[in-house]
Amino acid sequence: MVSSSPQKFSYFMPWLKQATQLQAQMIVSGAPVAVTLLLRSIADCESSDLSYTIRLFSHLHKPSTYQCNTIMKACSLRHFSEYSIEIFIQMRRKGIRPDSYTFQLLFKSCSLSYLAQQGHAAHGQFIRLFSYSEHLALTSLIHMYVEFHQIDDARKVFDHITWKDVLLWTTMVSGLEKTGLLDDARKVFDDMPERNVISWTVMIKGYSRTGRPAEAIDTFRKMLREGIMPDSVAFVSVLAACSQSRDLETGRWVHHLVEEMDIVLNENLIVTLIDMYAKCGDIDHARSVFDSIGHETLPAWNAIIDGYCKMGNIDEARSLFKQMGSPNLITFNSMITGYIQSSRLKEALSLFTDLLSSGLLPDKYTLVGLLSVCASLVALDKGKILHAYIEVNLTETDIFLGTGLLDMYAKCGKMDQAILVFDRMNRKDVMSWTAMISGFAMNGMGKLALEQFSMMRNEGIRPNVVAYIGVLNACSHSGLVDEGLRHFKEMQVLYNLEPEIEHYGCMVDLLGRVGHLAEAEKLIRSMKMQPNDVIWASFLRSCRIYKNMDLAEWSARELIVLEPDKDVGYVQLYNTYIDAGRWNDASKIRSMMEERGVKKIAAFSSITVNGQVYKFIAGDQSHPYVIEIQETMREIMKRLKESGYTPIMSQVSVDVDQEETEQTLFGHSERIAIDFGIMRLGPSLPIHVIKNLRVCDDCHSAIKMIAKLWSREIVVRDRSRFHHFRDGQCSCNDFW
Repeated sequence: MVSSSPQKFSYFMPWLKQATQLQAQMIVSGAPVAVTLLLRSIADCESSDLSYTIRLFSHLHKPSTYQCNTIMKACSLRHFSEYSIEIFIQMRRKGIRPDSYTFQLLFKSCSLSYLAQQGHAAHGQFIRLFSYSEHLALTSLIHMYVEFHQIDDARKVFDHITWKDVLLWTTMVSGLEKTGLLDDARKVFDDMPERNVISWTVMIKGYSRTGRPAEAIDTFRKMLREGIMPDSVAFVSVLAACSQSRDLETGRWVHHLVEEMDIVLNENLIVTLIDMYAKCGDIDHARSVFDSIGHETLPAWNAIIDGYCKMGNIDEARSLFKQMGSPNLITFNSMITGYIQSSRLKEALSLFTDLLSSGLLPDKYTLVGLLSVCASLVALDKGKILHAYIEVNLTETDIFLGTGLLDMYAKCGKMDQAILVFDRMNRKDVMSWTAMISGFAMNGMGKLALEQFSMMRNEGIRPNVVAYIGVLNACSHSGLVDEGLRHFKEMQVLYNLEPEIEHYGCMVDLLGRVGHLAEAEKLIRSMKMQPNDVIWASFLRSCRIYKNMDLAEWSARELIVLEPDKDVGYVQLYNTYIDAGRWNDASKIRSMMEERGVKKIAAFSSITVNGQVYKFIAGDQSHPYVIEIQETMREIMKRLKESGYTPIMSQVSVDVDQEETEQTLFGHSERIAIDFGIMRLGPSLPIHVIKNLRVCDDCHSAIKMIAKLWSREIVVRDRSRFHHFRDGQCSCNDFW
């Protein structure tokens, strides 16, 4: 048992020393019943000073078992469970015989203090003094072993009991459910001779909590058939199951039962009703519940705002957010996540500023969400600010934040920083390894990605389907055909992972890039699911490069059927016809686009200078800095020509002369952005550009020369990957 020590109970010593001899004499000489009543009244009063109760108790020469139990209960209720255990030790030393209620309190105190050794010792003393018929103490004992996660010991106690009441049965069922043994809990539940609303609710809650909503709802229905009246906890559990399964019909039926049975709508039930309707897509009913009974409850505000965010109605969520008196961190996180999911990323970052101004501190979920925003916007400067905030304000970066940080750096093209974050992480899971693999792949470092994958497996971490997407992407971007085919087969044979559409997309892209069109076609036709627009667009691009008109027309037709309102299929097929000199067919495609109202997506690029984002559209003459840009562009054109630059004519899909071709190519948005970077950024600073479409061959060739002539590092992120230009070379090795 716990030994008494001055240090452990020094908190109480000042009060004990203050008791005068006169007070002690008055207490001891008082009538035993009066002292007991006084002690109990002080101990039971939650607002009373526990120190006075302890002082009073300490002057009882030989307190009764009842008096000891009273003070043990008071200490336990006020979270001084270790002192409750100390009182038991003093009882044994003074020869005061404990009763079964003493042990009930003792087992509870041991579980609250997580003192397993002392709990086992208390169990030993109990069985020497009592039989296995003291149900309340045994219930507390079983609960103690459950809290220690020693479920086998709990079962041994349970099995020793000859006659069990419903409370004992329910405690055992609850213990098994709490420790994750839900099927075992169900077996014990089915053996129960009598079940009450608590035992039924334990099972409903267990099924709901472990993602088995159908079984939760079925158990709820059986409870009703047994004639058991559900309480608010049971209703909360079954409504949570309806939310998980998106079962609006059952959710409405349960809500009707709540009203029919006149169940008191407490905070949990109100919030769960709003959440159920919102997650089931009935935001109007969610709002109706909120408007009628939820305005006074902060969690209800959070639930309805989160519901609107998840439905994509971010403006209505923002309107409610502004009406709130004091939004908390949960509210801010819901709004920030809503902005992210609605692709309103700048507003998410702006809301983070509001969060800090409110005096609230962001948690790791806030920060990881914002890091994903910075990754999407390639907002490296803001990402670094978030990193600095994390370093200053958080004592430890956990695996969740670490993965968010390295993913942000990787998607901003800073693999050196991503590697530093990764190496500093104390623990790494499959997602952190996968973020590194995908980062290397995106930044054109295919072989490093495969080395990282090999290291992950050597660490004993089993790859999942997401990790293999990163691996196959790395092979695709680096032209590693044999490695790609091997890993594609390996994921199925070695790890029993069924390829998803993303894996097929990587393989079609890989085979198409190297000209293996027949193999790519065969793979497309063998897919177990319908190819998506990404696969058809990738294959069509490869068909254009390798001038296979039959396959190009096939893939274009499929793409146009799948995405009739988007320009990709039309434009790619138009350019393919132009390359082949089939002007009439090209003209028909353009006419088709005009008839269907399909417009070509304008190419644009952006660059951040001194914290401000500048956006450039191909051929745009209305930009406020157009005169300066044109002057610098003429200088760039002159130096490139002097160094041997020759434009790639095929990149302009119209029949124009040489001079017009050059002017058109130099009007591509990424070149304008680079021009602006040369103008405004210091000569030693790298130039980072983001483009919404794929970099064309001519721009790729020109940027390599610019990087060498101006001695600049230029990083261009197009819609699928990064290009790191340095000393006349690109990280993609001209394969992208």
